Amino acid sequence: MAKRVAATGPVDGPWTLPDGWRWERLGSIGRWGSGGTPKAKSPEYYGGGIPWYKIGDLTNGILRGSADTITQAGLKASSAKWVPADALLIAMYGSIGKLGLTTEPVTTNQAIAFCIPDTIHVNLRYLFYFLLFRRYHLLSLGQGGTQQNISQTILLDEPIALPKVDEQTRIVARIDELFAEVDDGEAALTRARDDLATWRKALLKAAVTGELTADWRAANLPAESGANLSVRILADRASVAATRLGKRRDKAPEDVTPSQQRLMWAAPDGWTWMQLGTFSFVTKLAGFEYTKFVQYDDDGDLRVIKAENAGLQGFKKTQYSRIKSSSVTELTRSRLHGGELLMVFVGAGTGNVAIVPDGEEFFLGPNIGMMRVETDIVSPRYVELFLRSPVGKALATAAMKAVAQPSLSMGTIRQIPILLPPAAEQEEILRRLEHALLATTDCVTDIRDQQTYAATLRQSILAAAFRGDLA
Repeated sequence: MAKRVAATGPVDGPWTLPDGWRWERLGSIGRWGSGGTPKAKSPEYYGGGIPWYKIGDLTNGILRGSADTITQAGLKASSAKWVPADALLIAMYGSIGKLGLTTEPVTTNQAIAFCIPDTIHVNLRYLFYFLLFRRYHLLSLGQGGTQQNISQTILLDEPIALPKVDEQTRIVARIDELFAEVDDGEAALTRARDDLATWRKALLKAAVTGELTADWRAANLPAESGANLSVRILADRASVAATRLGKRRDKAPEDVTPSQQRLMWAAPDGWTWMQLGTFSFVTKLAGFEYTKFVQYDDDGDLRVIKAENAGLQGFKKTQYSRIKSSSVTELTRSRLHGGELLMVFVGAGTGNVAIVPDGEEFFLGPNIGMMRVETDIVSPRYVELFLRSPVGKALATAAMKAVAQPSLSMGTIRQIPILLPPAAEQEEILRRLEHALLATTDCVTDIRDQQTYAATLRQSILAAAFRGDLA
């Protein structure tokens, strides 16, 4: 049953109020209660027409509908109860202080308290904004272990600063006005961030199709044809292969697929299409190798690269798993020394690429392949950016296996066609890209800072409102 907690004696608040304001306890400004949960093993209690809210349905604003509903039988068989429209819901477990405003009759589970305010003395949205302002304080009152909670007894004993109701209404209108301005600013920041992401994709596409350096090519005519460039790259790789230790045999890539052929475009003068496997060694950690040799050890001296280390924007540092290098001495081809390319070959990030930081030692872990460029004529950084470009990623994933979980084999990775410019033009492309991408990174950082400021600004507006300082 909903209850009211009377204020007993003066209520002390955490700050000094303006003249005409007073402190009251939350329990005294309306009727409070909480909900309940019908038995989960009784299907006849669920799927009815009664909205039943859980904490995940709360929005810190107007409620948009519950994920679950209950039946009239479920309502009667549990401690769930009707909460009318124009009431406030507040989470007491986990996400303590998360809020919602009802626009229709609803029910809730026991993790949510509700308040039906005394509308003669309390504006519902004033109460909402006050609790939004005090959420961090309510979080600090949480008790318990893994999932902290706050009891109704503690919640209802909390003070609320109350001016007269007409002043509450004025304050709400001013908060709404200022928050709308912040919303407009945040929407503009989101558009700017999205525009930057689109521009970055367009920049990468222009770089790997030859458009970015068309002016440079006009001033620096290619010294050889694309066909001759291919011959030199293959000869250079062959010379590298002749100096290798061991008897490793490279697998030749299969022909480019028809779907990849449809995505390819005409090479600019002096450029050449070559498959990744023709100038790179491609490998992965085999499943039996992982089972037999790899045992994670917090005291290990060798960090393990996993799929999570190849993100949409390249290499990502993480909390690495570790192994002892002495346990994987037989797996020399899975040792990484810096400069190798990485590609996720299974799961949600399939096709993501990165380059191992220069001069850093790692071990190649599961679900991520390694491509070691074996010619000085091809820049691994250029290949990484090619594969990160929208056209390059489309070529990489065009031969993806049509199964429930996206995946690439080492064979399909070797098969990927890469459009290669001469070495000098690769350097010019990278120079221009690095300069432009650095500028966009600075812009993204500025946008994030402004978004953080917007959240801080909301709290500043609320702080001024409930101290009587909001003009």
